[in-house]
Amino acid sequence: AVVGLAAVAFLSMSSPASNEAEFRNFMDTYRVGYGTTEEFSYRLGVFQDNLNRIAELNKANPDATFAVNQFADRTPEEMKNMMGLIIPAHKQGYKTATHVPSKGGKNVDWTDMWGAVKNQGQCGSCWAFSATAAFESRWTLSNGDKKVTKSFAEQELVDCDTKSSGCNGGWMDYAFEYLTSNGFCEESQYPYVARTQTCKASSSGCASGPTEKSYTDLPAKNEDAMLTELANGPISVAVDASTWSFYAGGILSSCGSGLNHGVTLVAVDYDQGFAKIRNSRG
Repeated sequence: AVVGLAAVAFLSMSSPASNEAEFRNFMDTYRVGYGTTEEFSYRLGVFQDNLNRIAELNKANPDATFAVNQFADRTPEEMKNMMGLIIPAHKQGYKTATHVPSKGGKNVDWTDMWGAVKNQGQCGSCWAFSATAAFESRWTLSNGDKKVTKSFAEQELVDCDTKSSGCNGGWMDYAFEYLTSNGFCEESQYPYVARTQTCKASSSGCASGPTEKSYTDLPAKNEDAMLTELANGPISVAVDASTWSFYAGGILSSCGSGLNHGVTLVAVDYDQGFAKIRNSRG
């Protein structure tokens, strides 16, 4: 089970006429516009489908809430393309771990290491945000600090990690591999623009930035090993986020078994039986 870090108002389903009124309210709230009446009609249909999906998700997850948010006019395929995890061929057999943490372990929570949650925008760069959060938190802890005060540059990974594909997706291991031989720019040196560019690391004055001394893949499908390692700091993980688009709060209990999104594991609560992730959706 997973609990995230976002909250939006719950908007209920009703008649087609009120659905259109709700859609126009969505457009006003998120400053969305469409160039043609055909696009408006198409997105209204997608919105209505998503209202049905939100109702189904709320029924399937009694301890969580799903609601209209900025993605309510996006199709499932569009959301999949925005996630951006590319699993290498030798990892294709990986699936999610499924058991709930058993009682009796020591609770861990690194959530408060950061301030605001970052936002990857329309770029399929989840892998870069997952790796960066793990790096900057572990780097902070290695310096004896408990709060992340230096934000590192996801954009450098998007532009410069040649084994990944920028906004078209990537893999966290490749980001860590890149960082074993390249200084990591701070975000202020290499700002995030949510699109793939030519690598600018050499001209950004980051050669002396921190590097990744080493990284380790935890055993596949071994949640106990993952939760044990969490005591040492946040972990970059892959998850099935197929049902997360309209997540608004609470504990997810109906989860898929594929892997399509990179996030950062930041907490486990053995008493209540949930894990918590840091997403990259603001």
